[in-house]
Amino acid sequence: MSDREKQFKELFLSEYGRMYKAAYILLGNEDEAKDAVQDVFARLWGGTTPLREESQRTFLLTCIRNRCLNIIAQRRQNNEFHGLHTFVDSERDDEELIADINRYVEERLTPQTGRIIKMHYNEEQSYKDISKELGISLSAVNKHIVQGLRKLRSTFKNKES
Repeated sequence: MSDREKQFKELFLSEYGRMYKAAYILLGNEDEAKDAVQDVFARLWGGTTPLREESQRTFLLTCIRNRCLNIIAQRRQNNEFHGLHTFVDSERDDEELIADINRYVEERLTPQTGRIIKMHYNEEQSYKDISKELGISLSAVNKHIVQGLRKLRSTFKNKES
């Protein structure tokens, strides 16, 4: 086994679980989450982009988030929601949806979770930057984002019923 293969295997083993959890939160489907993680690693293996050790986790989580967002967009485009729209009510337009999500983040999430969600998604700050700015651990940042997304997903999915 080459050094590259060993490094790739170590990266896969250390990050798969974290990436799967993120994908599952966004997609709500075990098989799709597993497929999304496999897609990211397959593209990474076939690519030529070297990963710096200090930015691997952030890069991989960004890749999995983007892959999941592409899957969600494909669902919408192909009308494969089967009555379950992850974040979108077909009667609402994008501006109303964004306003509803922002209102929920402001009013229903804890102040710290709401702040971290806004810093990451609105201001596009990395987990590391948020951690430094707020003086909290990376795992605390991750915990707030996971909890916030879980609540958002649950709330906006249940409005469909």
